[in-house]
Amino acid sequence: MSELMNNNENIDSDIGATFKLEILKYLYFWPWFILSVVICTLACYIYLRYTPNIYKTDAKIKILEKKEGIELPSASDIFSQSIINLENEIEAITSYPILERVVKQENLYLNFFNVGRVISSRAYEFPFNFTSQIIPDSIDKERTFEIFFDLNGIKIFDQENNIEIKFNSLNTSNQKHDLPFNISWNIENVKTDPNDHYRLIIKPLKQSVNNLKKILTVKSVGKKSEIISLNFNSQNIQYSENILNSIINTFNDDGVNDRRLIHKRTINFINERFKILHSELDSIELDKQIFKYNNNLVDISTDASLSLELRSKSDEEVFHFENQISLTKILLNTINKNEIKLFPANIGIENITINSLIEEFNEKIFERESLVASGGINNPKVKLIDKLIHDTKDNIYTSLLNYQKQLNEILKKLNYQNLKFNSDVSSLPEKEKTLRSIERSQEILENIYLFLLQKREEAEVSYAITEPSLKIVEYAISGDDAIFPNKVLTFFSSFFLGLIIPILIIYLIFLFDTKIHSKKDLEEIFPQASILGEIPLIKDKSDLIFSAPNQRSILAEASRIISSNTNYLIDKKLDAGPIILATSTIKGEGKTFVALNLSLALASLNKKVLLIGADLRNPQIHKYANIEKNSHGLTNFLHDDKFKWEKAVFNCFEDQPTHKTLIAGNIPPNPTQLLSNGRLEKLLKSAKKKYDYIILDCAPTLLVSDTLLISHLADVTVYLTRANQTEKEILNHTKKLIVESKIKNVGFVLNGVGAGLSYGYKYGYKYSYGYKYGYNYGYGYGYNEES
Repeated sequence: MSELMNNNENIDSDIGATFKLEILKYLYFWPWFILSVVICTLACYIYLRYTPNIYKTDAKIKILEKKEGIELPSASDIFSQSIINLENEIEAITSYPILERVVKQENLYLNFFNVGRVISSRAYEFPFNFTSQIIPDSIDKERTFEIFFDLNGIKIFDQENNIEIKFNSLNTSNQKHDLPFNISWNIENVKTDPNDHYRLIIKPLKQSVNNLKKILTVKSVGKKSEIISLNFNSQNIQYSENILNSIINTFNDDGVNDRRLIHKRTINFINERFKILHSELDSIELDKQIFKYNNNLVDISTDASLSLELRSKSDEEVFHFENQISLTKILLNTINKNEIKLFPANIGIENITINSLIEEFNEKIFERESLVASGGINNPKVKLIDKLIHDTKDNIYTSLLNYQKQLNEILKKLNYQNLKFNSDVSSLPEKEKTLRSIERSQEILENIYLFLLQKREEAEVSYAITEPSLKIVEYAISGDDAIFPNKVLTFFSSFFLGLIIPILIIYLIFLFDTKIHSKKDLEEIFPQASILGEIPLIKDKSDLIFSAPNQRSILAEASRIISSNTNYLIDKKLDAGPIILATSTIKGEGKTFVALNLSLALASLNKKVLLIGADLRNPQIHKYANIEKNSHGLTNFLHDDKFKWEKAVFNCFEDQPTHKTLIAGNIPPNPTQLLSNGRLEKLLKSAKKKYDYIILDCAPTLLVSDTLLISHLADVTVYLTRANQTEKEILNHTKKLIVESKIKNVGFVLNGVGAGLSYGYKYGYKYSYGYKYGYNYGYGYGYNEES
């Protein structure tokens, strides 16, 4: 249990250390953070200085349901839920026709800008009169005009046509021009400086509508709410409020017009029907008039009574004249009997002539009888009266015939007339039917006319009192504080951005960084290998060599640590001085520098140390030892069997008498053959008897094979890597050499720590045995061989 707790504590400790290391990695670049914060804050100030304030304007409306008539709400209306689709209404508000009308009403296709030294800001109020001669629908492309004012006149530059027009007065209408507008400046009534520069951008109607639609926000207040919220943001409060109110009024007018449309169409339809009905009624009235005229009708019932009365009277007349004819026939029959006797008088003959003749005849009869009675039958007067009687009788007969003929004619006419009367009476139902049909059609059209007249009156009343399509819950109201830019948020954001930018840059640098920077990087690549120590970057050349035994510089302490850790790698069973081989992967990683200071650190312990320059291709030890490059050295011994290597050993450091140096000497043409001829092994055997430590400064392992030819001679291999220079990928070569045992007993040294990305490294050696070395040199000390 305690072991588990210890493991957890170790894990927590590792996490804490890792976190601390990560923080230190970033804190190393603290100047970057300060510079970034200063730049971002300055940029924020400039941004806030020249960015115009944006104010938010809101309005709220409620869409009213459409009612079919002017009636009181019923109980179902009171308790029923609204069926208005707010999404449809929102789409209608932001529809192109509505916004197009607003753009035209508010002249939103005209965009004025006050051109400043740094930025240009939109102008809503200008110290001049502007008269547009532009038809919005005729704008087919964007046009820009630069307008300049001075005390002498106006200058307008047309960017599209690249034409500059100068006006000698402050009123463009005083001069002929082709501009689609006029400008006049009244310098006496304006307080502003006439030396102003304005820019006018005339945009196509469609583009202006789309721009308005992008800025306008219309949404429902809530899922269950019937309220629609309209939002518009701009630099000018009055401008925003005017636009929102214009949108609301336009949408309301559109809704009212939609509701009035039915009434309007009803009125138009009725008016059109009235024209047709007038024509049809006039036609029917004319048909009725013609029918009555053709059929001699005034009133069908009166005409029927009159026809019956006339027919009855005609029948009576027929009867009368037929009776007269019968009486005439009786008299004719009486006359035909040739009897001299009285004719019947006043039997009903209505002919005065006949009645007079009969009366005369009867008188003559009475006279004859009187004569006969007085004078006898042969009385001459009787004969004379007989003749008169005979003549009178003939006259009566002739008159009766004529009268009879006359009566027949009259009767014939009466019969014809009677037939006509009978026909008229018999045709009365048909005429009545036809007339009733005409009158029925007339009545129907008259009823339709009256009905439509009533409906037109109702439609006109409804049209006049059409209710609004919406209720304005809240007119356009703007906030006093700008919603953009938010100064506090912007300053905090700029400060935060000033921190984030270097963090991201540093993170990307770390992300794409493939080089060794710290001891931890080596431990991750070689978890089983020993890390002998770290050498800080040395900038002062006077500190490049650990020359005095009691020296307390950072380099001296680092060298002592490396020498101490190297001793732990040396096999204690060795009976002679161990051989330490110093090498690296590539050139420039500081192997000579470390080999020299390691040898001096060992010599400071009163140990006899021999430093041998085994890098025959690029020897460097002579530079530190102040020895001529062409002096005798290892090359002479390897090449000449008779040469004594002891003659080439130098004591280069007076304060380190136990330290000896054997440089490489002249660069040979065949270093590989010299190193593999066995003479170096002979030299090392001889030197091990005289020295406590032998250190070989060898060539890099990746570039040439020289080191691998003699690596088997070494007891310890000190492998150099350089912070911020050695690639992690290249160390796979080193790993392969270790796995294949081409180099043995390897201990790594990290050189040049503290330069560039060597973050988190800080030397502060403290010793518990009494000495305290507080050399907090930070990040700046290290060494590069080629420097």
